[in-house]
Amino acid sequence: MNMFVVIQQMLVLLVMMLIGYIVFRIKWLDANACGKMSKIVVNVLNPCLMINGVLGKAVNLKGDMLFQTLVLVVVYYGALILLSIPVASILRVKKKHYNLYRLMLIFSNVGFMGIPVVTSIYGKEAMLLIAFYNLGYNLLLYTYGIYLASTGGEPGEKTETAKGAGWKKLLNLGVASCLISIIIFLSGVTMPDSVCTFFDYVGNAAVPLSMILIGASVAQGGKKEFFLDRKMYVFMAVKMLAIPVAAALLMRLLPWPAMVEGVFILMLAMPVGSIVVMLAAESGADEIECTKGSILTTLLSVLTIPIVSVFLTF
Repeated sequence: MNMFVVIQQMLVLLVMMLIGYIVFRIKWLDANACGKMSKIVVNVLNPCLMINGVLGKAVNLKGDMLFQTLVLVVVYYGALILLSIPVASILRVKKKHYNLYRLMLIFSNVGFMGIPVVTSIYGKEAMLLIAFYNLGYNLLLYTYGIYLASTGGEPGEKTETAKGAGWKKLLNLGVASCLISIIIFLSGVTMPDSVCTFFDYVGNAAVPLSMILIGASVAQGGKKEFFLDRKMYVFMAVKMLAIPVAAALLMRLLPWPAMVEGVFILMLAMPVGSIVVMLAAESGADEIECTKGSILTTLLSVLTIPIVSVFLTF
């Protein structure tokens, strides 16, 4: 695997995004339809794709690889939470945007974009590793993420969303699919061919539809002034190049499997998650700033992910 293969994979995903952009611009899709389709992807297709990654397949992952992945998941979120504080401070963003920039740094698009990118490079064998990152993502998103979003408006303000952070938010299909994937792998249970075929068909629809929806979101939210924010470009350089490249160089000091290290580094290179925009909107914070971050990082990722891939070991 080399950078040219990664570029080819990113170009395939880019064409899917372009389709989404075009069909939105010619009004085959509208904001209402995109919202409903996003719910289908998040609550049906992505969970099926996650389960399909370990269902009826011989997953060649050793126990130490799972332990290493768990360690890296903790490092991943712990490091991003800690780094988000100095990054937001150095950028000298407005007070009302401080926690929003922290939110954008911590919560990347590990699902919508992470799954198709990582599996296109490492294959579906990497799905179990992605499941741990998604599990951590969901656990943090509906607790710490909601807290940051709810305090992302004017200082001292709290909203109803802040009161919504709790265990009930953790009971969702995203968390359930991650747990089911891990249980299936650890138990070694086998399913009938019909069940495997179902999850294969439904799960495989997640990748193209996810990228089409990302393209539609670019068409929906992209504005000329979005491309004139210098602080956002500095933020993107730190988030999508400096941090993953630094992590890749540090990971070379560890004699761990290439796939374990690669998934960790690629997750760091993912763009801002679109869910951040929804959290900000529901919390009464400045969702425009988050929309800007989500759109620009998604577009830039077509260039930055291949660059980061140069530092991967295969």
